[in-house]
Amino acid sequence: MSRLLAACALLLAGVATAPCRAQDAPPPPALTQTESENLELAQEVIDLAFPPDRRHALLSRVGDTMMAQVRNAALASVEGTLDAGEQQIIQHYLDRARAVSERTISERSPALFAALARAYARNFTHDELVQIRAFVATPAGAKYLERSADLLSDPDVAQANTAYMRSAFTLIEPLQGQLRQELTEYRAHHPR
Repeated sequence: MSRLLAACALLLAGVATAPCRAQDAPPPPALTQTESENLELAQEVIDLAFPPDRRHALLSRVGDTMMAQVRNAALASVEGTLDAGEQQIIQHYLDRARAVSERTISERSPALFAALARAYARNFTHDELVQIRAFVATPAGAKYLERSADLLSDPDVAQANTAYMRSAFTLIEPLQGQLRQELTEYRAHHPR
């Protein structure tokens, strides 16, 4: 049963996205004058690289691909010990998580892509942004960016990523027990 709980916890961790975790991060620094001057160009790059009318579908595909790989790795880590009812419960959980993910994409992706534009403005020079914009405006550049996210579902990448996650889950499982014990001990000595 503890392996089942560990698999469920890992599924939960796998569904969480970096933008969700970033909520606890300190606010980013204000853009410098040079970065502010780069922002319009950076926004052009983002709009070319991730056309606004296709962003939701892109994020959904990436999320679905990653969730499937996490699911496969987590279930493999419990080595077939789940019966049909337990598998149905996990699938129901994943279906609910998918619905939450879709809502999150709708609500949060505009801020995510605005943040990407600021990150590009902060991390690339004006000349670099001009070159990046020129590349993403070409057919090869557009295809590269469009297909990059889909490469996560390429059979070689999916197999390697699933094996990677399965290995990580196996190594993380003992740490979960240690974490529970440490938190229990801490809370026993530091009541709220």
